[in-house]
Amino acid sequence: MRIPVDGGGCRGFTLIETIVVIVVLSLALTGVTLVLHRAVLQSPEAMLQTRAMELAQTYLDEILSKRFDENSGSGGVPRCNSTDSGALACTAVIPTIDPGETSRQNYDDVDDYQGLDEQPPLSILTGTAMSLYEGYRVQVSVAYAGSEIGLASNQQAKRITVTITTPLGNQVPISVYRVNF
Repeated sequence: MRIPVDGGGCRGFTLIETIVVIVVLSLALTGVTLVLHRAVLQSPEAMLQTRAMELAQTYLDEILSKRFDENSGSGGVPRCNSTDSGALACTAVIPTIDPGETSRQNYDDVDDYQGLDEQPPLSILTGTAMSLYEGYRVQVSVAYAGSEIGLASNQQAKRITVTITTPLGNQVPISVYRVNF
């Protein structure tokens, strides 16, 4: 309905024009709201993924600083399975924990981490829960894998996989290879 103003001219919107504008605006705002809602839902996931990567790096740094095998010499010399004098054979089966090595503070080779499962993750220095990683879970597996990377013997390398489970239940597996050198 148009209302004449000042000498018969018409100004304003009709009821139908107003309803069309309201419908168009509501559709546009619904689309924008859905996009923002999706972004808000995913924003914590990115932070949790970043923390998972940091946690995996912490564990991998610790594990990779250890000897290749229980039968490797101090500093890796002599290597197990080498022809050097005094060299021992590499362990045939990767054990879960060597005798006397009941905590991470006592682990001295990569194999000791096989089967490690911590929730919450623990600090290697204090043995207490790491406060930034509450709700996370760390699982470690170690397996011979020389043939996976083209080496002549499977016992020439080990694949170390650290799997971090975030508080949302997402798993982040990170694998590295440790070569017998």
